[in-house]
Amino acid sequence: MDLRIFAVLGLALVPLAVAAQPAPNSERQDALDPSPVNPATDPDVGMFLGDWRAAKPRTQFGALVVHDILTPLGDADPLRPRGRGAVLIDITTVSRATLAPGATAKGRMPAGSRAIFYTAEGAGTVQVNGNSHGLREGLGFVLTPDFDFTLTNSNKAPIVFYVRNEPVPAGTAPTATFSVVSRWDNDRRIGAHWLHICNGGPPGMLLCTIAPRTMPQPHSHNWEELWLAVKGESVLMLGKQLVRMRPGQAYKIPPSGLAAHSNLNPGKDPIQLIYMGPATRKPRPPLPDYAQLENKPIDPANAPDIDLFMGQRDDAYPRIAHGNLYMRDMLTGLTGGDPVRPIRKGAVLTAATAVSYAMLEPGSTAHPADGDAKDVQEIFIVEAGTGTLVADGRALALSAGKAFILPPGRDFRLTATGSEYLTFHVVAERLAPGGAPATTISLIDHQSERMIVTDWHNRTRPVVTPADGLGRIGTISAVSLQPLAIARPASAAAGSEEIWIALDEVDALIGKQLRTLRAGTAYKVPPTGITAHANINLTDKPARFLHITTAR
Repeated sequence: MDLRIFAVLGLALVPLAVAAQPAPNSERQDALDPSPVNPATDPDVGMFLGDWRAAKPRTQFGALVVHDILTPLGDADPLRPRGRGAVLIDITTVSRATLAPGATAKGRMPAGSRAIFYTAEGAGTVQVNGNSHGLREGLGFVLTPDFDFTLTNSNKAPIVFYVRNEPVPAGTAPTATFSVVSRWDNDRRIGAHWLHICNGGPPGMLLCTIAPRTMPQPHSHNWEELWLAVKGESVLMLGKQLVRMRPGQAYKIPPSGLAAHSNLNPGKDPIQLIYMGPATRKPRPPLPDYAQLENKPIDPANAPDIDLFMGQRDDAYPRIAHGNLYMRDMLTGLTGGDPVRPIRKGAVLTAATAVSYAMLEPGSTAHPADGDAKDVQEIFIVEAGTGTLVADGRALALSAGKAFILPPGRDFRLTATGSEYLTFHVVAERLAPGGAPATTISLIDHQSERMIVTDWHNRTRPVVTPADGLGRIGTISAVSLQPLAIARPASAAAGSEEIWIALDEVDALIGKQLRTLRAGTAYKVPPTGITAHANINLTDKPARFLHITTAR
């Protein structure tokens, strides 16, 4: 979290609490941690997440029922806590406290300790120094050892507080001054990490909102930073994992400097979280490479328009190719000359000339026809159905997962033999200058090859390779992303071509925006070298893709 947001909101947090200072930027912000998932070395992110529902209740100040969410680390390794939620170093506890209807809690904080309260639900009063202050959602206060207090609930519903307990920072002068802080007194501001929208709260507990269908910048820390869910469910990215997060849960970012975090809001309503940083400023060591994605504010005027890099087969005009193939182009050749600023939606390709969806009616035959491109070869990947391809005196049986390359100028007969349409994904590429087309047409089938895990959670195997006859395109792969998982966010090198075709409905982070990809959506990663992308599967089933890259 960036300290500057507090200045914008006019919040005085010193000496009561100080937001984490922004560390010097890492040099590599084009991707996150490139190492594969390894439970033996990666932090167990589940240990850094606590839930008040799993805690044993305790009573404080006579009537305040407290459930601890996060508790002290003790003498354990900060990256290997011994108990779930036992992760805190500078802060003592983060808790949920309730005051029942008609109940009163009173007392004084122990010497050397203070408690910061945020009112999440209900209404009541807090009395200090003979003055009574009303409480409701969004109001907070700090209790110190310098005065007695009385909390009263005279209403019919419980009051729910979230409480941060910690030592009084060294050098803090005793004071009997007390006030109630209201986040409602501040306008909302979009602050750090792309999309954190914050509007204050009691010192040390900043309430931030995440808008619907957004994902703040994934980034890491090597100091103590906590987030507490107040309203709405989100999907927490912590390290290399996704976890569903509900109100009353809190987490600490594993302080490795590489375990990134972000709360995705895939829903239709804003969600609320409380940010908690360390109470006092400390020197922050520089973050390593791959600790964060590009840490610059969103700039629509200068950033690539990611929607221009996407195309959907159902939205495309149909055309006929090879006499009988219905074709729907998802992506086409670049228009405008600038690969980062296309002027027409989906017209972004530089190595390929088209990425399309093709359908052949049962009983129909595709064949060479007038108008076929003379310098383009087409790679056909069967999606569904059965058929035969007759070429070079051979009849090749087609079914899902098989592929073939159709060089320009070659004679062939492609027939749908089943009762359903024979469907394909088709990638067209222009032959390299001086390049000669293949002399034979062969069936390509890599389905027996073992899938390997790449980019954290992608299970990948080749579909068509350079050895099969690809030219400017490097490899076409089949990819499966496991349920509730995010692939490693990474950017495409400047001048390269990386294309994804979603075969199932999924979400994706592209640049600094979250998009839902309907089945049949293709996108090219904007080739800036810094515009990251990551496919995100929030369903309970594996999500399938085709992945296309240019030759290296």
